[in-house]
Amino acid sequence: MSNPLLASASPPARECTYNLFRNRKRSELLCAVPEHRPVPSFLVPKDWTFERPLHVADPAPAGFEDRAATVGARFNGFYLFQITASLSKIAA
Repeated sequence: MSNPLLASASPPARECTYNLFRNRKRSELLCAVPEHRPVPSFLVPKDWTFERPLHVADPAPAGFEDRAATVGARFNGFYLFQITASLSKIAA
């Protein structure tokens, strides 16, 4: 039986699939938009590129926080985050 006073060691489950967009000038900056929400008007093709979908079961990129994404998307319709690992490690 689990103790309700102890925090779970497992991360919270992602609630939805997000579409990830990468900033062209600052490649470490990404914007996650829930697939059921409209794409914000600031995500214009000259400044942002579609990266990939982030499905519920996919591992999150370094810097992506599920709880912050849920709250950010609820209030803003999107979640901005920064990759915290070097890009050379991500590409490998």
